[in-house]
Amino acid sequence: MKRKLVVFLLGLSLAYPLAVKADVNDALLQKLVEKGTITSEEAQEIQSKNPLNGLKIGGVAYLDYSFGQTGGAATTDFNQFTLTRAYININKEITPWFKVRITPDLYSDTTNGYVVRMKYAYADFLTPDMGHLTDNGIRIGLVQLPWLDFEESLNGYRMQSTMFQDKQKLVTSSDGGVSILGNIGGKLSKEQIAEVGNKSYAGKYGSYHIGLYNGGGYSKTTDSNQNKSIQGRLTVRPLPDILPGLQLTYFGVSGKGNTAAEPDWTNNTGFISYQQKYFVASGEHYSGKGNFSGGDSNSKSGYSFFGKVVLPMYEKVTLFGRYDLLDPNTDASNNNIETTIAGASYRIYSDNYIVAAYEKTHNEANANPDDTKGQIVLQISF
Repeated sequence: MKRKLVVFLLGLSLAYPLAVKADVNDALLQKLVEKGTITSEEAQEIQSKNPLNGLKIGGVAYLDYSFGQTGGAATTDFNQFTLTRAYININKEITPWFKVRITPDLYSDTTNGYVVRMKYAYADFLTPDMGHLTDNGIRIGLVQLPWLDFEESLNGYRMQSTMFQDKQKLVTSSDGGVSILGNIGGKLSKEQIAEVGNKSYAGKYGSYHIGLYNGGGYSKTTDSNQNKSIQGRLTVRPLPDILPGLQLTYFGVSGKGNTAAEPDWTNNTGFISYQQKYFVASGEHYSGKGNFSGGDSNSKSGYSFFGKVVLPMYEKVTLFGRYDLLDPNTDASNNNIETTIAGASYRIYSDNYIVAAYEKTHNEANANPDDTKGQIVLQISF
């Protein structure tokens, strides 16, 4: 385990200077063009021969201190510092139409300590616009799935907790497969993006993402059956010129759970969200059967609400809250799982945050005390 951690950190220490060197080289060439030392054509020729051209390397880590108690057959107190996740994001533009990404993922495992695995390893083939479908691409490999990355771009507090359906093990974030994704009707203007306060998924009239995947998720290197899952998301921005922050989304799954028994796995999710520079609100309703792991074949339903407010008088401070409720078996009674989260964050610089939060989970089927957690998280990002 220590060996894996050393390899992970060594890779970061070697890769980051290369990314810095690439940025320095680009800046130097730009300065030489501005001074008239070389022409822009000569600068482009030099860049085309530079193997570091188009290389971007970054990283994200969640440093967590949590305390509280976990219910169950025997209530357990906990009080610990943990590195919950750490990612290295390596992106390379090989040609204007061919890009690749590799993201190793270090996470804390209660049994095996710190474990390194691959989160993303894919190629993007950018394709021409097709009518109203713009900024299109074909993504192949260990790829992002359509739902969670989109929701996380709206929520912004993945460092505190996983999203509703991920938390309840209904879906996962990455899997082997092939996707088609893009925007609808071009992109929002710079002014509209500034008004919305989020440059992710900035299609003027929305965005789409659909694909065919193994189904078992990135934590499984092999499938337990021969079935594949179809997953898709369609997001519509109905009033881009009046309310650019308003979006309506449908997400769906049709497949089998990742066991030899092949239980049905379906998902129908409706989602409404509104983004503004100082305010975000979203509501989600889920109805489905089974899950990606094949752990059961129960019919399920649930919903989640999220909101955050940036203090206008001090924009570095944000208050946020979330409420989840899942019925894990609609054919049974008194088994709802209810989670409440409330917290505040302070933006140190760019995407570096300190977050303080309180989380409580109540399980109606469990007669023991609720799970409670106080939490302080430092997100470091570069």
